Amino acid sequence: MRCAPPPDFRYVWLVPGPSFRALTLAAGTVGLSSLGLALGPETAAWSLTSGSLPIGLAVAGGAAFAVGLVRQIQRPRAPFGAREVNMAIVPWGVLVDPGAEARILRWSAIRKVEVEVKHTLRGGTPAIVSSVVTVQTEHDVLAGHAPGAVGLESLTVNLDAYTDEASRPLATDLEGMDALDEDGLGPVVGLLLRHAQELCSTSRGAARLHLPAGDYRRALLRAPGPETVAVLGRALAGDVPGAADPRPIAALCAALLGAQAVTPKLLRLSSSPHPIVAAVARAAALRLGVAPAKVGSIEEVDEFLFEEDRVIIARIAAGID
Repeated sequence: MRCAPPPDFRYVWLVPGPSFRALTLAAGTVGLSSLGLALGPETAAWSLTSGSLPIGLAVAGGAAFAVGLVRQIQRPRAPFGAREVNMAIVPWGVLVDPGAEARILRWSAIRKVEVEVKHTLRGGTPAIVSSVVTVQTEHDVLAGHAPGAVGLESLTVNLDAYTDEASRPLATDLEGMDALDEDGLGPVVGLLLRHAQELCSTSRGAARLHLPAGDYRRALLRAPGPETVAVLGRALAGDVPGAADPRPIAALCAALLGAQAVTPKLLRLSSSPHPIVAAVARAAALRLGVAPAKVGSIEEVDEFLFEEDRVIIARIAAGID
């Protein structure tokens, strides 16, 4: 099983940009206001120098607005026909109009992501002053702006790989041979947890994990041996013969067995483009004692999870089976 490099971005906020018509109208309004200030009948009330102060204020105000207008014009324009919206790009997809009624776009719903930037020279060094990001789905083209660089180079290069990884069925075994039928259609973490508990407690599972036969709680009396850590490590890395993804069930087994030796692999999975993989890896790492600031909060993934999965994942992180 080949895995994409984890996304190197966490939360990219984008907003609609002002239209050129709006900028032109604003420029005209400020220009007329400045002229009125300079030549209006109340000029004497502003200064005893026959209007030199208001004229100066008008010039200064116009100059300040001109600077702002130039900055807006420096912004790259969204493609023709694109709908400009508020968006948040996270490792698991795109949230359109984030909030109570956010529209969720998983990677499988996104056909293309493009980034256009505007440069300027600062002290002779090129610098990005603004960016526009375009997200294309099967039926829609969305765009949003951000100041400076957005750091989405890995997304534009690896979008197809993220889509493949996020769409891969989840495994109920450590070899990736048995896929979960419910994957993507409903809550899955409860089923994965039951399979993990069976692996850790049955004689067959104990043999696969190189554990002593019996309840996994007895195995917690001592740290998992190197053979167990090696099996879990291979599954967490996706180094398995099957096509299904064994990483969530491996993370759950690691959490149940107290396998702290695999926490570096769990941290790597905490930003996986598959939301279940990321959320379960975070829960397992938290249960194994990793600081929340290091692994990230489970709540960051909430929008991409079913409510039942959220509850079970929170219980796993808290050490409640």
